[in-house]
Amino acid sequence: MPEFKINRNEKNLFVYIIFCCLLLTTMGETTVNEREEIDLCDKHIKKKQKSLIKPVQAFISCRSVEVDFNTALGIIDISVYDETGNTVYWQSVNAYAGLQVFIDIASFDEGWYTIEFVDSQGRYLSGDFEIL
Repeated sequence: MPEFKINRNEKNLFVYIIFCCLLLTTMGETTVNEREEIDLCDKHIKKKQKSLIKPVQAFISCRSVEVDFNTALGIIDISVYDETGNTVYWQSVNAYAGLQVFIDIASFDEGWYTIEFVDSQGRYLSGDFEIL
């Protein structure tokens, strides 16, 4: 069996390349795939009446807010407000089960924002999120 000899510099280079590959893989996962759920509160539903299935879920990632509609809700206005109460995003959608809406937040300034979902009867969900 042939013997492979690796000198110290080659070994260090090999270890460095493996480390860089692992680091880049990890960085890609945290910046692209990592998302955090935005806690949405509904002031119109008593705690005892809450469903196990959330009608709307919102998730923040590095460049967008993903909104998932889990039940058909009809016409829903989606609004995002900055810390001073200015509307920075608004869209009206006909929400059906399975609908996903992506809100591009790449151009938003750092700070706290509120996302709000309002139906045609004035019922709403809202939650806060931070852009760092």
